[in-house]
Amino acid sequence: MRVLLANLPWHEKPEAGKPGWRGIRAGSRWPHTFQYYGGELVGGDMPVPFFLATAGAMLKQAGFTAQVRDSIALGESYEDFYAFVAAFQPDVIVVETSTPSLDHDLTVVQRLKEMRPQLRAVFCGIHFELEDERFFADHGVIDYVVYGEYEAPVTRLLTTLRDGGDLGAVANLLYRDGQKVVKTGEGALTELDGLPWPDRTDLPNGNYIDHGLGLERPQLQVYATRGCPFGCIFCVWPQVIYRSRRYRKRNPEDVVAEIEAHLRQYPYRSFYFDDDTFNVDLNYVRALARLLKERGLDRVPWGAMGRADLMTREALLELRAAGLQSMKYGVESADPKVLNDIGKRMSLEKVVEMVNFTRELGIKVHLTFTIGLPNDTAESIERTIDLACRMEAESLQFSIATPFPGTRMYALYERNGWITTKNWSDYDGAFKAVSRTETFSGEELEAYVALAYRRWAESKVRRAVGAPAFQAAFAEKVAASVQPGERVLLLQAANVNLTVALLELLNRLGYEAHVLTHQRFVAHFAPLLSPERMHVFEQTGDFRASLLGDWARALQSEFSFRAAVIPYTNPDGRNYEEVEQVALAAAPVIAAGVNMEGTIIR
Repeated sequence: MRVLLANLPWHEKPEAGKPGWRGIRAGSRWPHTFQYYGGELVGGDMPVPFFLATAGAMLKQAGFTAQVRDSIALGESYEDFYAFVAAFQPDVIVVETSTPSLDHDLTVVQRLKEMRPQLRAVFCGIHFELEDERFFADHGVIDYVVYGEYEAPVTRLLTTLRDGGDLGAVANLLYRDGQKVVKTGEGALTELDGLPWPDRTDLPNGNYIDHGLGLERPQLQVYATRGCPFGCIFCVWPQVIYRSRRYRKRNPEDVVAEIEAHLRQYPYRSFYFDDDTFNVDLNYVRALARLLKERGLDRVPWGAMGRADLMTREALLELRAAGLQSMKYGVESADPKVLNDIGKRMSLEKVVEMVNFTRELGIKVHLTFTIGLPNDTAESIERTIDLACRMEAESLQFSIATPFPGTRMYALYERNGWITTKNWSDYDGAFKAVSRTETFSGEELEAYVALAYRRWAESKVRRAVGAPAFQAAFAEKVAASVQPGERVLLLQAANVNLTVALLELLNRLGYEAHVLTHQRFVAHFAPLLSPERMHVFEQTGDFRASLLGDWARALQSEFSFRAAVIPYTNPDGRNYEEVEQVALAAAPVIAAGVNMEGTIIR
């Protein structure tokens, strides 16, 4: 039996005057879409599809011809994906779906079945309707549903189909017995040491990255634990996948062995523990840290996601000595009552203390906040934004509180009449609200998220670029390549607040500054520049050198720029090679490169 385990393509290409979008699904705790303006279909945060890859490893162990196809990480078009399926000729496709991608995924699988009528489809993933008998009965394109944590049940299902046996003995399953829909009971969670390492053989391992960590790519993503005992009402995986507050741990020796094996096989430059809450058991993570150090893995920068209030100074010191360079902490709100109401149960004083200490140790910090939680008020949201700005993290994320179906938050919002749409494709939690609260409309929540990002970026840039020491160093650096009064080209290649601040500084220093920018940022520069000094492109959403190079050279011929200045989002400027190529096509030298921390990095 040939089995394809698929993270299906999920995107829409841009059209004239209208951006497209790309989606992130398998491996993400918060499946979402984001705008896409052209170029390749890869880039940005990319999680490893751990459940699919682990199921693939189990199926291979059971004698199946199995392949994991991560079309999203491959940047694969629909046409190329359909061609791959036609060549691979699977008997079964296992699809990890999600609430915002469900309708899309059903359409893609329907197309596959038209191509290959004998194909059987198994749906898994994070959407509550998958385990609803009526939904299953109404969607004949789905042959089987495996709900919850699916690696072991999928393996049992396909083994039963291949070898014969009673489907009723397979846990977590929906199937058809004639016209009757049968739903089996929930099985016990598999102990993590009973699972094989995820099968990465066919994955594009160089494309996986969590940019919030500020670590180098290629990045190896692994997990040491699964689960979280705290029970936040909005968190999807513990409620829909694990269906439990159990916190399971792998043998630290096995975790380290997996990391060592992959570092030997692929030139990873960092690794990330993509655990739900890495530091629930500090004794465990400190033992893991000691092993990492003993094996010499402290030479490789790594990061993790955890809770700041569970950290201690002693643990952080030991983790840093083992190579920890970045931590993601979930804060969500600056209001204790809001935190208690969502089940977070967290000391804000301890959070601030540990975030500050983490940064004092030179460990980068990424923080997450959620706007529009139950009982949020204008005052609590203002305090949350103020706290986010004060903590001076290297990066952060503001999300709209999204009641994903299957969570206690969804049930609460449903009871209160706060759900404003059941168009599942809108449930991405990024910039679109699908609910209201007692206090706010969805539109107001969307506006608050935009405001939060703007205020945070402004505060970060103001601290960095407004410092007298930075301004003096920047003036000296630029003057080494170009004199005041001469033309300088500034590329809009980072957070627009940084570019605007650098533009204002270049103007004050007496340069004839021009800006190279995508159309979507023009309004930010219009108050500072005449139209003749704005050079605008639309043919790509980023600085794709193959698309912008000739145009940049033409600009150099017309305007004779003496130097370019590049703002960088990434602290060390990595992955900006194409931006730099465009800059050097338009100007003979890059006079300065500045990151969001106000560091001149080139």
